Amino acid sequence: MDRILILAQLLLMGFSVLGIAAGAPALMERHLLTLGVAFGGTLAAALVPPRWIIAQARWLYVLGLVALVAVLIVGRGPAGQEEVRRWFQLGAFSLQPSEFMKIALVAYLASFFSRRGTDYPIIGPVVAIGLAAGLIAIEPDLGTALFLLFLAAFILIVIGVPFRRLVAIGLLVTLIVASIHGVFLNRFEYITDRVDAWRVMNLDPTLLERWDPDRAERIRNAIYQPERARLVLRAAGPLGHGPSAELPTNLPERQNDMIFAVVTYASGWIGAGMLLLAYGLVFARGMQIATRSTGALSVMALGLTGYLTGQALMNVAVTMAIVPVTGISMPMVSAGGSGLLAAGLAFGVLHASARRIDLPEVRA
Repeated sequence: MDRILILAQLLLMGFSVLGIAAGAPALMERHLLTLGVAFGGTLAAALVPPRWIIAQARWLYVLGLVALVAVLIVGRGPAGQEEVRRWFQLGAFSLQPSEFMKIALVAYLASFFSRRGTDYPIIGPVVAIGLAAGLIAIEPDLGTALFLLFLAAFILIVIGVPFRRLVAIGLLVTLIVASIHGVFLNRFEYITDRVDAWRVMNLDPTLLERWDPDRAERIRNAIYQPERARLVLRAAGPLGHGPSAELPTNLPERQNDMIFAVVTYASGWIGAGMLLLAYGLVFARGMQIATRSTGALSVMALGLTGYLTGQALMNVAVTMAIVPVTGISMPMVSAGGSGLLAAGLAFGVLHASARRIDLPEVRA
């Protein structure tokens, strides 16, 4: 196991326990079990040769695509939202295919560009990215769909895909995503409400006065969560209030989407800095693994690093109301079985990749 990665991962898991203890102590027993399963996934994935993952990348992607289609047919969503279908209910546990599609898409892109190069008519990646993001968007899970697009763009830019092809990919993927989910998006007002709530909070508070009373009330409801998160962050102070302190206000989704605010309140701004430092370690080590690897292994390490740290950055941005609420979790910290397991698997593949290159102080 890579010492730096395992240190960062254990730090993140520690902050995860702190966040649940402070925000949702009733979930602690279940959360510890889920964390154990996720860490077991790390240990198992670390034993799998990364080249085997690359060799099976197309099948992993196809399996993920089948799961995304199936969840739209037989899946379930939050209570009271019959039209939302995001996960399979397996007894007491649930499985969310979109979380694992992040890893499958990274592996597919790594496999493709290692075989074809970066300056190649790349209709395969266009269709792969567009279909995955489009199917996730109609669940609807627009936040995860957008993150998948950003992750793919990050990979393509860093590996050096020519600008003209980036433009073509962007236009074609946008067309695919829009054609798949455009007709569905109008059925879910809360998505546009979240964007308008962000506009009111950050750009123009007088917008509320221009809308009819019903719409203005919906926007006020959408503002409630990010506004409460900001209040919790401000009240944290430098040293925090400890895991047993009660939050100064009600904060919806405190164990998941808003876990950063809860961790900050418990450990203070200094603790929040340490949490971000842990992700910084993941980014630095992951990029080091990517730069010292070659071919598909390099691209896969790059993509998994972007997944773990980019999603964390987006979660922080949502909590601070820098971007609209997306419902996206913080990898290895937020509660949730599929998200934790997917993050654990991603860490495991990075551990396995580190073992196959010449890095100083890699092995524990």
